[in-house]
Amino acid sequence: MTALQILWVNLVEDGLPGIALTFEKGEKDVMKHKPEGKAISLLTPSMKVIIFAVSIFSDILLLGLFGLLFANSSYSLDHIRTVMFVGLALNSLLYIFSCKSIRSNLWEYNPFSNHYLTGSVLFSMFLLALVVYIPFLQDIFHTTALPGIDWVILFALGIINVVLIEATKWIFIKRERMV
Repeated sequence: MTALQILWVNLVEDGLPGIALTFEKGEKDVMKHKPEGKAISLLTPSMKVIIFAVSIFSDILLLGLFGLLFANSSYSLDHIRTVMFVGLALNSLLYIFSCKSIRSNLWEYNPFSNHYLTGSVLFSMFLLALVVYIPFLQDIFHTTALPGIDWVILFALGIINVVLIEATKWIFIKRERMV
């Protein structure tokens, strides 16, 4: 990926949905949780495991895809870069819905209840498509138009990430409810 692509992912693909999360309503059962002391870290052990597992798994999936594309000499470097760029962007845009609540699984709440978040994700996907398909933006960002199958594969990888997050959350939620 180019420096501009990395900057784009950090500012546009992560920034807009991140700002939209500030409009997220509080959890309904927040008052049922015990107060946490000052010594308790903001990142709980379960959050650390989720962050670590998802990061490693995402990286392995994207690096594996990179390896497959790079080994196939019919793909240009710009095409491979574009796939990695879109893959990284879609991952963050898809798993943000899973990160709305660390104490509940995705099927226990409406992931689309925050209209600002849903709108910012859709808008970010639209902007991502512009960068991939508009010729003058392709020149600036060193992207190429992706065929539909690439988008299907990248969305599938993003959904696999969400499933991993939810499975990890489910394990920790189940463990915490047993205690």
